[in-house]
Amino acid sequence: MATFRPFSGLRYDASVVGDPAAVIAPPYDVIDAAQRDRLYAQSSYNVVRIDLSREADPYASAASTLAEWRDEGAVVPDQKPSLYLYAQKFPLPDGGTRERVGVIGALRIESFESGKVRPHERTLQKAKDDRYALLQACGVALSPIFGLVSAPELDIATLIPTTRPPDVDVRGKDGSHDRMWRIDDAATIAALTEQLAPHDVFIADGHHRYETAMRYRDEQRAAAGAAAPAPGAAPYDYVLCYLTTMEDAGLVIFPTHRVLKTLALVPEALRGALTEHFTLDELPWSAAGAATLRERLEQAAHDRSSDRAHLGVAVAGAKTLWLCTAPTSALPFAPTVPPELRVLDVTVLHQIVLAGILQLPIGDRGGAPGLTYKQGVENTLGIVERGEAAAAFFLPATSVGDLRAVGLAGLTMPEKSTYFFPKLLTGLVFYRLTAD
Repeated sequence: MATFRPFSGLRYDASVVGDPAAVIAPPYDVIDAAQRDRLYAQSSYNVVRIDLSREADPYASAASTLAEWRDEGAVVPDQKPSLYLYAQKFPLPDGGTRERVGVIGALRIESFESGKVRPHERTLQKAKDDRYALLQACGVALSPIFGLVSAPELDIATLIPTTRPPDVDVRGKDGSHDRMWRIDDAATIAALTEQLAPHDVFIADGHHRYETAMRYRDEQRAAAGAAAPAPGAAPYDYVLCYLTTMEDAGLVIFPTHRVLKTLALVPEALRGALTEHFTLDELPWSAAGAATLRERLEQAAHDRSSDRAHLGVAVAGAKTLWLCTAPTSALPFAPTVPPELRVLDVTVLHQIVLAGILQLPIGDRGGAPGLTYKQGVENTLGIVERGEAAAAFFLPATSVGDLRAVGLAGLTMPEKSTYFFPKLLTGLVFYRLTAD
């Protein structure tokens, strides 16, 4: 059973910083240089100045900036331990609207071997080193990891107040609406934490931050030696975490596609190698063809009764797009690949195509030279069309059921196997890892 508890959050004071919409930001890993500049221009208090500083020494700058904000009263601690109810209403590409509701608190850090907290995908060392340096400099967690529990009996949305306005209320230009309420009522906190207590937590997003927090905890305890507080008593024994249920109607997962900078094989050679394992349907290289590819992949994501893998391929120099399908039971996986992973399209791509056909060094640590990750079929295809990459590989979305099965088996998918939409905003509430 995972431990989830309230904490005294460090939050922006609107009387000092102004409109909350000007100071919050998306997570660091989806912000490009141009968006960072726009966020810098929005406010001298925008969280991007500490979460993704553009200064020469970003970590020292982040620490000094946060200290200045605290001295000015721009960010102040809540007086009582609290949980933070967070509702996100958002538009979907098909024109529909969903709302996802969860709660932010402090999750006790557990080893993955304990089964109390379960990952589902591999991490990249470069990202972990960056987040660790920031955590070490600031002593504050800036954005929550995203966790899931399987609890069909729990409806967190019923906690949304009907008479009290949100403490943070932000409307986006895209039609999104983010709201957060602080909950400091002891009875409500006790009831919610009691309901969450029996459930293991599956990490949906934020694997890098979780592993970074675990490293920080271990190093703090080692440095303190015999003087360290009892396990679970120190602030650094916990990580900032947003929890919602796997059954929440607003839970949306998009696929993350792969882009390869260079390609060792010419298009016809790759096509021939693919046909040894897959049936290839050729689609026109056009807007209509890209739309058909996207629709076929979306249909595959919704039909989990079939054991067929589905992959899309676009290669610079080819005249058509390729939709590759094959029974997963017929593919030449290495004997070391577990059954729970063989049924996943992302495993098929990494093991059969990237590692097998293209001989890329796809290891347990994840990543490969020249491989990057993008969202959206049309957006990803455009990178190849502009000559910025040699090939793109398209995937159906991974399901929450697949995530749960992999987590329960104690396994991990390849890196960037899921994209939970929308991302959680950064800057709503911070978590202090040391006592003031």
